[in-house]
Amino acid sequence: MLSADPLDPDSLLKAIHAHAEQGWHPRIVVPLNDWTLGSANTVNRALGLGGLDATVVVNARNKHAMKQALVAAGVPTPRSLPVQCEQELLDAIDAIGLPVVIKPYDFGGSGGVVLAATREEAVAGLAEAKGVVAEYGSLLNIQGDTYLVEQLVDSDDEVSVEVLCGAGRAQVLTVTEKYLSPRPWFAEMAHLVPSYRTADRELTGLAVRACTALGIDRGLAHVEIKFAADGTAWVIEVAARPGGDGIMDQVERAYSLNPYRLHVGSYLGDDLLDVVCATPPTKTSAIAFLKCPPGRILDVRDDIPLPPEVRSMYIGAKRGDLSRSARNWSTREGYIELEWDELFTERTWLPMAMAQKVADDTFVIGEAADE
Repeated sequence: MLSADPLDPDSLLKAIHAHAEQGWHPRIVVPLNDWTLGSANTVNRALGLGGLDATVVVNARNKHAMKQALVAAGVPTPRSLPVQCEQELLDAIDAIGLPVVIKPYDFGGSGGVVLAATREEAVAGLAEAKGVVAEYGSLLNIQGDTYLVEQLVDSDDEVSVEVLCGAGRAQVLTVTEKYLSPRPWFAEMAHLVPSYRTADRELTGLAVRACTALGIDRGLAHVEIKFAADGTAWVIEVAARPGGDGIMDQVERAYSLNPYRLHVGSYLGDDLLDVVCATPPTKTSAIAFLKCPPGRILDVRDDIPLPPEVRSMYIGAKRGDLSRSARNWSTREGYIELEWDELFTERTWLPMAMAQKVADDTFVIGEAADE
């Protein structure tokens, strides 16, 4: 255990050097989320331990650079333009056309991601995105000085592809079915593993191409892909780290394979791609987030009967809290984890339906409050 700031490489190096005086030396520093990707890589380079190339870290954290790398490699991705102010926003809309999606260029977790169908909504959306960055930027070491205006892929049909990367090759671990909140936001409200599309070679091949385009050559990568109304697949974003939001727990349940073992082992130089190939799923697992309608929470019931598919439940909200619309990760009231002894052959809405039923039974909501 190091007493250090995981976002500050100088703090990490100081703590590591102190341990080195006692004979403890790290083999590698392994980042597990977006916020530590840069600091982990800086420490690895300073200590001569290897890690990702510096350009890969930039491409994975700077969404404008990411888009440029994807386009250069011929990977289909929605057109986007970087903006910093309202006038640049309006100019970008003139170039791309409405509707557009506005997002911070270096955030995650659907933070500050807003849909705009008019120029007025776009101006308000940029202000909202800046507000989210102002609230969380310093905590997560986010610059927040640039935003992307992006062409909308007009669909809520979305997956993430979890890819184990290696030097010169990569192997898809699974495809995760994703469920989103109502527009104009894009909060992720449930994840199901494995998606019925896991065997779609065109889809998995696209995810591998996206990882290759960014130069990711170790560890797990998380590739978000949306499908247009005509079925065309578009790469939205690529993260050079394991999927968050409890997805890795669902992978472990469905495959009886610990994805963090794969991620850490890859950073240590182990070739585990054949392990992935030899491990099929045996069941379906999902995490679904509890969401109340907007209003004051008057009571939280802890004695409700749960469906037999529920394996765990967490309630984060309490009596007196204000429930807001599902904007991002910060506006959830809890979650349930679900399990089925079968593999679905088509898209199922069971995670969303069961989470809604549990939320309705658990929370008593008063009058809607001004958000």
